[in-house]
Amino acid sequence: MGRQKVVCLVSGGIDSPVACALVAKSFDILPLHSCLYPYTCEETFLVAMKVLEDLREKAGFEKVIVYPWPRILRTILDNRQYRNYACLACRKSMFKVAELICEQEGATGIVTGESLGQKATQTLVNLGATSRGIHFPILRPLLGLDKLEIERLSKHLGIWHEVHAGCCYATPKYPRTQADPKVLDGLLDELRIDEMINREFENVLEVRTFKEDFKGYLETLA
Repeated sequence: MGRQKVVCLVSGGIDSPVACALVAKSFDILPLHSCLYPYTCEETFLVAMKVLEDLREKAGFEKVIVYPWPRILRTILDNRQYRNYACLACRKSMFKVAELICEQEGATGIVTGESLGQKATQTLVNLGATSRGIHFPILRPLLGLDKLEIERLSKHLGIWHEVHAGCCYATPKYPRTQADPKVLDGLLDELRIDEMINREFENVLEVRTFKEDFKGYLETLA
């Protein structure tokens, strides 16, 4: 039996590239980067692309899928009633994108750099809420590690960068830490996120050479 393929959610921060490099030992990987611009700065996106370019030397993937995120994020943020659910709605929407890419690319799982308790979306309750209903297994190789352990792994794997991407201007002041899964699913249904996700596939960028026109791509999202 040949190696299976997995879709790896990679932000360009510290954690997700480590998760990606670890699973590359056993799987063929397809990195998926959700481009938050203009909810993050242009430099952050370019740093993320540099991180992924260097990661390719370790993980050996063929391409990166850059998925446009600002219109989906704007729709989520416009719902003021559930502002504290914004990060959860964003994360579950990313899983929905990864799910569709798994179907398109013949992948069998989704990989994230989530570590238990490190962020509001990463409490045990919230991990359950964002995973519920996703039809592919979600692999979290860093789940039980703390930040220092992940940083040491990054350096050991040779993928450490002094400058990292990953900031987001849209994070709510008081994010929900104990989400009601039914409320989260109802919110995504109310916002018709599935329809928007399908539409935004028209604006996906496939990165193969890392010489693509990144700045030109960002202009289409602003």
